[in-house]
Amino acid sequence: MKRSVEMEKKREEERVKKAEMARLKAERARAYEEPEWAKVDGEVEDDVAEEEEEGVRKNELYCVACGKKFKSDKQWKNHEQSKKHKDKVAELREAFGEEDQDNDDEDDNNDNGGGDADGFVSADEVEKLKEQFEGVEIQTEEKGDE
Repeated sequence: MKRSVEMEKKREEERVKKAEMARLKAERARAYEEPEWAKVDGEVEDDVAEEEEEGVRKNELYCVACGKKFKSDKQWKNHEQSKKHKDKVAELREAFGEEDQDNDDEDDNNDNGGGDADGFVSADEVEKLKEQFEGVEIQTEEKGDE
């Protein structure tokens, strides 16, 4: 019985001693002032933070088809082999293929012998058209009140 009381006293003394050490350590930390030679400008800190952020972004892999981020090359390779990823890629290819086909059809329908997508033609093309239609008379219909 006496032993357990002595052990309790020792434990209590150790707790008090640890608490006092922690208090002193915190007090020293609050009172610490960085030496002048070790101080860093705010700009340098910002640059370092940006570089660290860029490093994280460079190591990060992203699957556009699935909208997922991966931190390691191994995760990325496993994802590429997954059925869900392959299905999404096939879906995207179909969608882009249909879109390309629609765009090609629109281009074929809008093809008026030259010009770009805005409908503008170059001066050279205008001259070619003038030569092509030289001597052709344009007849206009008069719209009357019917």
